[in-house]
Amino acid sequence: MDRRRAMSHFRAAVVAVLLLVTVTSLRGLDESRAATGRNDKLYFPSGEFLVESSLGFREAMADWLWFRFIQYYGGYKKGENDLRYLDSVIASVNQLDPRFIEAYYLASFIYWSDLGQVEKSYDILRRGILANPDNARLHFQVGFMHYVLDHDYHRAALWFELAGKCPDATEKEQRFAAFARYRAGDDRVSLALWKELLESSVNPDMQELAATMIEKLERKLALRKLYGDTFIGPIPEI
Repeated sequence: MDRRRAMSHFRAAVVAVLLLVTVTSLRGLDESRAATGRNDKLYFPSGEFLVESSLGFREAMADWLWFRFIQYYGGYKKGENDLRYLDSVIASVNQLDPRFIEAYYLASFIYWSDLGQVEKSYDILRRGILANPDNARLHFQVGFMHYVLDHDYHRAALWFELAGKCPDATEKEQRFAAFARYRAGDDRVSLALWKELLESSVNPDMQELAATMIEKLERKLALRKLYGDTFIGPIPEI
């Protein structure tokens, strides 16, 4: 075994030992807190501590902390504890692994759906997008929140379009962008988006939907040309 491989095995062994010691210590804290009847079911170490103790294996440490958080959130849903550690644990996971998309996504969902903190949810997503500017899922989530929570269809359309430009985008982002543009009253932009989707899609159902929307929009624009801007046609729902 060469020196480099031996050093790699040594580092892995050290990390395993540190993880075991950390888990054992935190389990003891959990048991002692449960014995005193406190409702902060779990204890989470700081991101700085975990970064220092990870010895470069940050992603593995982030996975471990995330599994622990899922247990914590499950306890909250069962009424066993509150979410007082939510801010610190998400910040720690983000610090350990800034490309851990699920952490940003679920945290944003928890903030607006469980805690009603919509602005905090947006902040989490912005932080995730700064670290992962090419991720369609995070961009789409911002658009979805603007669409569903704020009913700001213009802003939602902008975010759906940004999501559609990401390397991992699917037809969904383009479809929602076109719907949002329609709801915002940007009929010509919506028509162009639907035509682009019709040309690029290989899904028969998506092609049928796009063709239907193109027909509606063209009819609406034709009527508006005849009767002026006072014409308002029916608005489809997503």
